[in-house]
Amino acid sequence: MAGKHRKEKVERAPTKHQISKWKKQEKLSRIIMICTVVVVVAIAGIIAYGIYSEQVLPYDKTVVKVNDKSFSMDYYIKMLDIMTKGSTSDMLKYYVDTAATAIAQTEVLKEKAAAENLTASDDEINKELGQMNVTSSDAATDMARARVLTAKYLEQQCLPEQPQTAEQVEVEAMLLETKAMALDLQQKMTAGLGDNFTQAAAKLSIDSTTQSKQGYLGWIAKGYEDYALGNLKDVVFKDSIFNLEPGKVNDPIYDDNVSKPFGYWIVQVIEKDDTKGYHVNGMLLPDSDLANDIHARLLNGESWATLAKQYSQDASKDNGGDMGWIAPAQTTGHGMLDRILPTVDPGKISDVVRDSTVLTKGGYWLVEVLNKSVDRPLDAAIRQSLAGNCLDTWMQGLMSDAKVENLLDQTQKDFAVAKVTKERGQ
Repeated sequence: MAGKHRKEKVERAPTKHQISKWKKQEKLSRIIMICTVVVVVAIAGIIAYGIYSEQVLPYDKTVVKVNDKSFSMDYYIKMLDIMTKGSTSDMLKYYVDTAATAIAQTEVLKEKAAAENLTASDDEINKELGQMNVTSSDAATDMARARVLTAKYLEQQCLPEQPQTAEQVEVEAMLLETKAMALDLQQKMTAGLGDNFTQAAAKLSIDSTTQSKQGYLGWIAKGYEDYALGNLKDVVFKDSIFNLEPGKVNDPIYDDNVSKPFGYWIVQVIEKDDTKGYHVNGMLLPDSDLANDIHARLLNGESWATLAKQYSQDASKDNGGDMGWIAPAQTTGHGMLDRILPTVDPGKISDVVRDSTVLTKGGYWLVEVLNKSVDRPLDAAIRQSLAGNCLDTWMQGLMSDAKVENLLDQTQKDFAVAKVTKERGQ
């Protein structure tokens, strides 16, 4: 049998309307695609700019200028890290200006070293970097170079200028409260009675330094007394010690500038009031002999105001000793006044009361020179300190001729501190 005839499907040509619709759809798709690409590119640009502005731009910004050289935030952060090595994160903020100064100094040294015939080889810089134990960077290299150059200037220029020897005396000293005590002790030691100077100073000196050192102050070089005396550099005897004979204890020397941790009160309660408290005249005196003398003079009728203005070391002396009203609740923190005032009847004068919660000035020095030398070698620490002053003077001279601009604002300083802290994992 003949197969059935299969009817083929006839494709119809698209109409103009369909073609127009398709073209519109295709155009719309292209527009959507273009817009999508534009949006994506814009977002990417925004993100990239954000990354650039937050992570690149701040680091490239100039924050310090030295003469014709500019230094970026990145360089500054590295210098801050170097300058604060070993410091805790909460201390970094105190070095933000120091780091900027260090940048200026390292650059000026680099520029001016040749004029002083100072050079730093690569080997010397690398050795210094190893000793600094910091991450390698341009800032670290500059700092290492500066350290090499300053060490050479110190060694070649400053140290040779310092004296090798000086006239010196070996000294013992102690501070006593009253002249009578000082004279009595001087006489006993001169006669060989009682304690020697060392033993007496350890037990009797009211100055903490000489008491703790048992009186021994060591060798003191003429012209450099402050280096040996330290916190005693203002004592009145420092000039006279070079005129004392070895082995002799000097006559007591009064010093009205030296402080001691006690004093003596004499008070008079003028009025008492349950609400106001105590209206008080007061005198704070520096030693027991003076206090007892003033007490006797007051009892004999001498003027409180006159004596207070002349002898008291309390601020009320300018008011003739009138301390005004002291409320009962306010007596806390007034030392022995807490205990004295409630025991004194109005119009009466108290006994002399010692107070170890106040500071007063004045005392009598006993000094003994153990040995003398006209050309004793100067202590190495003193020579090093003098050389350091020489180096500071040279550096200040270099910096005075430099044009330095610190452009850092507080926001940038905070940014640098935060970056160093983050990199350290703190």
